[in-house]
Amino acid sequence: MTTVEEVLGRPDQGVDPRARRVAVHTFRPRRSWPAVITSLVILVVAVVAAAEVISALAGSPLRLVPVDAAAGYASTATWSTPSVQIASAVLALIGLALIVAALTPGQGRWTALRTDDPALVVGLTRPALRRAVSAAAEDVSGVDDAHVTVRGNRIRVHVRTGMRESEDLPLKVTAAVERRLEELAPLRSMRIATHVRYAEG
Repeated sequence: MTTVEEVLGRPDQGVDPRARRVAVHTFRPRRSWPAVITSLVILVVAVVAAAEVISALAGSPLRLVPVDAAAGYASTATWSTPSVQIASAVLALIGLALIVAALTPGQGRWTALRTDDPALVVGLTRPALRRAVSAAAEDVSGVDDAHVTVRGNRIRVHVRTGMRESEDLPLKVTAAVERRLEELAPLRSMRIATHVRYAEG
């Protein structure tokens, strides 16, 4: 495994901090689905509550929710009641799950590239990054086919070769990928793992 830190991953080597912050903020993964689902649930509860209050004030309650039964139960229940404790635990777990979902970064679809200009933000999609890395690996002499996966800042390169053995082929592939990444200049350092499958026989 090779870390391309000396070339790519050091923000103090000519990378404008402001440009870095703008790029990171622009391409930060968004947790849109949890936010949309939570907003819809809150909207439904608010609409039902508003409808109940307005209809009750108008003199003809809708009774979409069994408010009387709930009020009667709430007036007699205590914190030591098992059902109250279970409901509180469930609500606390839901709230904790929402906090974790909000704080945990989502799966980004873009790789931010260095520009050193806060007014210019450039990103590369993951499929485009995979294609660029795969093309660099396939340009290495002896490589018949290359398959690349990108997860976060990790790049896994699986190459197939018709040669029965070549001890320096993994190093050559890794070096070719490093050169391509140096040309692309991603904002974050990328860790490269190269695996070679040799011809049997």
